Amino acid sequence: MDNNAAKKLILILWDFSPSSEIALQHAIQLGNVGNDELMLLHLIPRGGLLGSLLASNTDAETLTDLNRRLQATAGEIQTKHGFTPHTMVIEGSPKKELTNLVLNHNINLIVAHHTYSTKGKTYRTSDWLRGLVFKDITLPFIIANKAPAHSHYIEIAIPIYQDQSFKEAVQWIIQLSQYYHCNVNFIKPFITEDLKKKQLASNVYFTKKMLDGVGIIYGMKTAKKNTKFEDEVFRFADNIDADLIMVMSDKYGQLLDEAREKALHIPVMCVNTRIKKYQSFN
Repeated sequence: MDNNAAKKLILILWDFSPSSEIALQHAIQLGNVGNDELMLLHLIPRGGLLGSLLASNTDAETLTDLNRRLQATAGEIQTKHGFTPHTMVIEGSPKKELTNLVLNHNINLIVAHHTYSTKGKTYRTSDWLRGLVFKDITLPFIIANKAPAHSHYIEIAIPIYQDQSFKEAVQWIIQLSQYYHCNVNFIKPFITEDLKKKQLASNVYFTKKMLDGVGIIYGMKTAKKNTKFEDEVFRFADNIDADLIMVMSDKYGQLLDEAREKALHIPVMCVNTRIKKYQSFN
């Protein structure tokens, strides 16, 4: 990483609950590895036609209090961890405000719990984070419900799909392995249909060639026959004591429905696709 370049930010969705602390623990680990700074974001969702016409649904006194609380939290983090995160309170449409933040700040990762609560309402954070597509940026996010199992990410589990779009994930797999110094473990579905089998073989060949080309060591396993692939992915991740599961955004909903996301005990990184080129961690 270029030490002369502007430091990148890891954004943490912060609702003042214990679940925010879980996201913070993961962000601290990742920030330490990448020498990234952290930002706590308290987002007050506002949507719909009426919401878009209003300057704010929240009174100034409440906003001032939220900013004060968030700054106090940053002070507590300074005392406990030795660094002070940036803080921000924003009200508006979640996707719009997150998009603006990414475009105007040096954000390269978002970390959140699977739910976010504010003003008496609870939201599924992946609904906000999936599909944030930019012209020149690929933005990943991590959903984490449990504290990190180890001092840093050691093993990552990655399902390989037969879709052509999987090849977009390979560059991110390389960056993830090199940036966070973690081991790569693939699992591929058991496929008998000739066309899909051929497409999967093409993706496997491409993946191996790319990783071999940069000297990344990896393992690869085939899921059991007549089993649901999504179940096999999580079983595989458990067996290797994975610290992270990585999936592209077009497969997130297939891998994680709301019930499975709620029960998630291994963090999942979802990589939103780019339009033109990949954003590098470096």
